[in-house]
Amino acid sequence: EDMECQEYAAFSLAHLSSNRNLQVQLVELGALKPLVSMMAVQAEPRHYAGLALLKLADNFENHVAIAKEGGIQALLRLGRTRTTDDELQYKAALTVGNLAANAVKLLPKGMNGQAVSGEIGFAAQQMMANKTDVAVKRGKDKTEDFLQRAGEEEGGAAEQGF
Repeated sequence: EDMECQEYAAFSLAHLSSNRNLQVQLVELGALKPLVSMMAVQAEPRHYAGLALLKLADNFENHVAIAKEGGIQALLRLGRTRTTDDELQYKAALTVGNLAANAVKLLPKGMNGQAVSGEIGFAAQQMMANKTDVAVKRGKDKTEDFLQRAGEEEGGAAEQGF
């Protein structure tokens, strides 16, 4: 319960988590549970716990364990809370990003290397394709409007004898 002790513990875990050779071993030894618990504390240990989770999430082998221990929910909660610790929220966003980016690697692939229909990756691809189509149409419409206005202005200038 001693806040200073938790701060030193979280700091030590964050420092050890920087060593890629120790990341999986730390998770196997149970480092995640106290780190996730510290993420709920409104004090300095939360900052170091977030840093340690970020480092542990660098290792793909830890992702399932982080999810099982409630690490993703803790990071998302942190992102929703109002805090003056922008650096901590940034680290939480990076960690969630690392977890999400590597989760995509686990999606089943079809024959052409694309995600199988019905999967999250497939839906995201369809949304991006639609977004690109809309952007192309808007660009085309803006160009046509510009050319039309330029032609009208040029025609008006010719009528005035310029």
